[in-house]
Amino acid sequence: MNVVISDAKYVATQETRFKSKEKVGLSISGSDSGKVYNEDGSLAFLIKGKHISLSDAIWLKDGETEEPVLGMKKKLVSLHQTVFVVKPNEDVVGIVKIKLGLKKKISLFLGDSDDGDPTYTAEGGMRGKRFDVCDSNGDVVCKVEKDSLNMRNMLTDQDTYNITVPAGGDSAFFVLVCTIIDELFHDEE
Repeated sequence: MNVVISDAKYVATQETRFKSKEKVGLSISGSDSGKVYNEDGSLAFLIKGKHISLSDAIWLKDGETEEPVLGMKKKLVSLHQTVFVVKPNEDVVGIVKIKLGLKKKISLFLGDSDDGDPTYTAEGGMRGKRFDVCDSNGDVVCKVEKDSLNMRNMLTDQDTYNITVPAGGDSAFFVLVCTIIDELFHDEE
């Protein structure tokens, strides 16, 4: 796997684990925030967004420079829940869709079109916050697992996710995909 969606500097040179800590619920300001840490505990990304604006945008920012890397923008009217993955210049680089039915199916398309087969699919117990992102061959390319309910998460009012990105995977993209899936499922609750 060697996929560059955001920027080459975010492509993992080896299997890499991240810990994403996101605030649960909305703040008084209507913003969403979180932090994503590398295995060594250093800040890799910031998650910043507003839910009160019409665009309902959330941005993944570089942990050092705080410059936007990738963002998500929800499609306001759609048969299926749809989120666009955008670069800071607003170019669409991916589309995430949830198709509702007997079983929820999350499809991820690279590029600005959702025609044809998805590039990736997300499978697993998404409500339980354990899921795999698989490529079109069914091979797992990213694993996401929510930390069990613990006192620290309850006291700090946050969800903690462990995200494993394979060598050659775009870390920023897969961290944002985890955030998008979490957002889409929180919208339904």
